[in-house]
Amino acid sequence: MTACTRRHFLGLLAAGLAAPVWRSSGAVGAERVLAVGPGALRLLTYLGAAERLVGLEDIERRPLSTSSYRYALPPGLTDLPSIGPGGPGRLPDLEQLVALRPDLVVTVTLDDQQIQALRERAGLRVLPLSYGGPGLLRIDDLLTSLHTLAAALGLEARAEQLAGFLTANLAELRERLANESPATAYVGGVSLQGAHGLTSTQSGHPPLVWAGADNLADRAGPAGHLFIDREQILLWDPPVLFIDGGGLAGILAEYARESGFYQGLRAVREGRVYLTLPFNAYNTNVENALANAWMMARVLHPAALADLDVQARASAILRTFLGADILPDLARQGLGLGRLDLETGQWTPVS
Repeated sequence: MTACTRRHFLGLLAAGLAAPVWRSSGAVGAERVLAVGPGALRLLTYLGAAERLVGLEDIERRPLSTSSYRYALPPGLTDLPSIGPGGPGRLPDLEQLVALRPDLVVTVTLDDQQIQALRERAGLRVLPLSYGGPGLLRIDDLLTSLHTLAAALGLEARAEQLAGFLTANLAELRERLANESPATAYVGGVSLQGAHGLTSTQSGHPPLVWAGADNLADRAGPAGHLFIDREQILLWDPPVLFIDGGGLAGILAEYARESGFYQGLRAVREGRVYLTLPFNAYNTNVENALANAWMMARVLHPAALADLDVQARASAILRTFLGADILPDLARQGLGLGRLDLETGQWTPVS
């Protein structure tokens, strides 16, 4: 992306006008599509192609909660035929897949043997995609997958728009924080194959990386999901504590049972606990990760981002990725971006 184009994207973003453009490049793309595995349907949603689905995993019929893309799905999608329970590494119902006559089966997290089964036993066109590692978003892998999927669907222009928007945001964060020293923080409640409590975290957590943080979990191991001993969290005594929305319910229950442990942390005693949008929920909510990074940066580097309206920026990000600002929908589930009161479970927006 050129400097001029990037400035254009940022100008649209600042004005709240960076809305998605759902248009095809003119190429003929797959029209009957199936999404198999964690995050496959999310990528279709980003490209505005969820209406091309002809079947649905059962796991995608769950009540709305922490998978942000599901708030933006077309109405009636849950009435589609089942292709199996879904879940990480689970092969769908092959007979049902064949019966639905898809032009394309988009998969995430299936292994080579499972992909071969879909191709050879079921005779299906399969497109394996990736977000990176398990629960750890890697931008290069994500963008490659988006462009690959867009080419198969004839939606290259949309992929270019979304990639430009994402890279422009990350570039702006880097530029605005270039002269800032890393600020120490810890994020707890990070989900991976289910919700977890405060000890559940991530080394190399992308939003903290983008926000110019000194992530305490980086000291505990290589990039990836980790469980940290409570004694270690007390020893680190983070000055700022972020709570991932995916683990919020469990952490509030933990606090009610064991408030003494939490009160041993200065971030809790001094009111520097902040709620972020769920990072992982059937793979990574990329739009949430980006919104979280802006909020984290605003908290950790207030002088460098004094002019940032966190809620407006988050709304623009969600509109661009999902086609709708779903912050109000998430708020009705108790989720958002703001200072968190562990006693009441309520949060107030960071402006």
